[in-house]
Amino acid sequence: MSTFEVGINTLTDVTALSNIALDVRDMASDLKSGNLLVAQRIYTQGANSALYDVFGEETLDKLTLKSMGQAGSGQWMDDPSFTFQMLGLSSVQDSAAEAISKHSNYADYYISTLLNDQTTADNAAAAQATTILTVHINAIHKLWEGFIDCTMVQKGYNPEEDQTGKIDPKRKYDEFVALYVGAGQVLGPSWEGYLLYALAQAASKKFDTVDENGESLVNKEIRGLYEWVQRIMSEEDYCKRDESISELWTINNRIIAKMNLSMMQMLIDSMHNENHFYLVPIYARAIIPQLSQCRTSIQRKLKSYLLDKEYERDDFSRILPLLQQSYDCLGFSCEQVGAYSSDKVAECGDYTENHPMAGFVPKVDVQTISKVDLDMHAIRQLLKFPTGDDNIIPQMYYKHGRAAVINEDKYAYDVQSLQEMARSSIVEQWSPYYSDYVSYHGQEFYADTVIMNEFKRNAGTDTQQDALLLSWMQLGVVTEYLMGLLGSADQMCEGSTDEDPTKWWDAFAATYIGSLEGIDLGGSDQTIDGFMLWNVANRRAVSFDTQNDDYYADINNEMLELLFAGQAQLLRNDCNNFAKTVSRALHLMVIPLIQSVIWYAIKNEGLIASSNDDGLVIGEVAAKSVLPIVNKFDPNAARIIERNMVRSSDDNFVPVVDGPQAVANAFYLVLDEIGWGCDYVGHADGVEACQLESATGPRNNGSSKQGAVTILALLANTIFWGYSAWLS
Repeated sequence: MSTFEVGINTLTDVTALSNIALDVRDMASDLKSGNLLVAQRIYTQGANSALYDVFGEETLDKLTLKSMGQAGSGQWMDDPSFTFQMLGLSSVQDSAAEAISKHSNYADYYISTLLNDQTTADNAAAAQATTILTVHINAIHKLWEGFIDCTMVQKGYNPEEDQTGKIDPKRKYDEFVALYVGAGQVLGPSWEGYLLYALAQAASKKFDTVDENGESLVNKEIRGLYEWVQRIMSEEDYCKRDESISELWTINNRIIAKMNLSMMQMLIDSMHNENHFYLVPIYARAIIPQLSQCRTSIQRKLKSYLLDKEYERDDFSRILPLLQQSYDCLGFSCEQVGAYSSDKVAECGDYTENHPMAGFVPKVDVQTISKVDLDMHAIRQLLKFPTGDDNIIPQMYYKHGRAAVINEDKYAYDVQSLQEMARSSIVEQWSPYYSDYVSYHGQEFYADTVIMNEFKRNAGTDTQQDALLLSWMQLGVVTEYLMGLLGSADQMCEGSTDEDPTKWWDAFAATYIGSLEGIDLGGSDQTIDGFMLWNVANRRAVSFDTQNDDYYADINNEMLELLFAGQAQLLRNDCNNFAKTVSRALHLMVIPLIQSVIWYAIKNEGLIASSNDDGLVIGEVAAKSVLPIVNKFDPNAARIIERNMVRSSDDNFVPVVDGPQAVANAFYLVLDEIGWGCDYVGHADGVEACQLESATGPRNNGSSKQGAVTILALLANTIFWGYSAWLS
């Protein structure tokens, strides 16, 4: 056990590791005194932090800050924070291997450069950088090591029988404390220290985010979260329960969010205070790469301002709003960041319940729900790098979520996850097409089953596996969940429960659009940002020539009109017309799926069945996501789509054997049935969704009531099924 003056007693002895703080202290002192060679020797050879062999005997060597700055070199595959760091530092065209090769030693490289620069010695910049860059990422890594070790214990590993201590979740979490607090940290009023606890104190003082005793709110909350870890680790069968894994996942993400909050505060300080300009590139290297898990266009702009060139004070007014737009993604709010020096930089405004999304203004607070796209984006980023057994970290994002926090109570903390969406009772009870999906796929929760099986198939850097996972989340899980939300909104309007239907209607909008699109009408002008069906529609609109004059999809423009119409109908309790609006929205969102099937039919024509082209996988998933609806209205058309798009075990399978036009034609009657004409699908590469119309004459221009009648009948069946289920 180690005792820290700040009120923490660890379960194991981590005193030796905490003494790395004294190396930082001594380096800073020597740099300020002009003893550059001594500071370099401390950095490369160590001075205060002893190392021990497997038998517990102290060795002649010392732990060094230099070795810690190189520790991530190709070895931290199950550390999402390190992966985001590599992605955020690298260029767009860099492969995973290139990113690791160029940037895995980023902390050591930068600090070694500072130590060879005589001009920075007076400011002790290198010593400060060891805390900001090296200790920070190593402390976070200890959290992820503790989490991974806990999953190993759940699988049957016994740390008590391992004399090497290689897998020991208790110790890993204690080592986090050693690196966060460090030796020599004291309480107020001075709060003197050398590592991250002291950094958070300095940051909180600048932004007036301290408690009545002067302690940083960040430090207070991290101490409380560590105490939660201790309770879990003190259980008799620690790490054996699924709840323990889920709780530790949540705790890790919450601690890291607090740590990043302090880094953000100090970055703002260094950009604003000209005496601290020398710290801008250091703090920027700590926090800006982490935005690779956030909105891509913003991360790239900030990288261009702060990492790709020297910081210019004139850019402050352009940089600050971009940083503030990223707070929510990183897990903290404007209020938690606070105002800098009372009035130098005002506290920004947090999201309100009517925060716009791509031009839509909700009536209730659904911003949190929209953020599930951040988890999909994180999974996409993480799958670019090799991962460990069962793709454990991407799988945790899918199973437990990170971004869409529903309840922020300290211990009742709840996050909406993609797996919860995939297995939601909302879909089961209220989706008009639920039984059609179950019947077609032969089981409930088909998308979730495919995703979990694929996570457990360790395929290395197989891009087809990545494509399958991501496309099933985007086109399968989200689509069915949206149908459930629409069905729920309709049922609430009809009075089947006392709940406000506006909540479900706005939740549909939030899930259809997503948080990554931003607030502007039409969504982000960069299609690299989005991940939900709104983004799919915008990307397909470019290919199918179905954009409006504002350069976003006609489909999305129509959807916005439906969303506002639905709100107005709910306001006046016009449930009859609202049901028709629900019908049109439900079937309109199917159009991007149909376009995707046709698009990949075009792309996949000429490929062989064994091709490793991602398009084969994405095209198949898109087809399977819409085939239950096609099969309901036109089984013959479903067989045509299957024959061309769904890979089979038949060695004679040929992708798009009938050609992409045959696939497009297969949707013609279905489009008529669901009430939207083929004009909304458009044309791409010579393939016309409306080709059959020239032979048969126009059947539906999108104004027919057929789709509304169809959905009303479906919803009527849903009502009966729902009441019957409750009665039974």
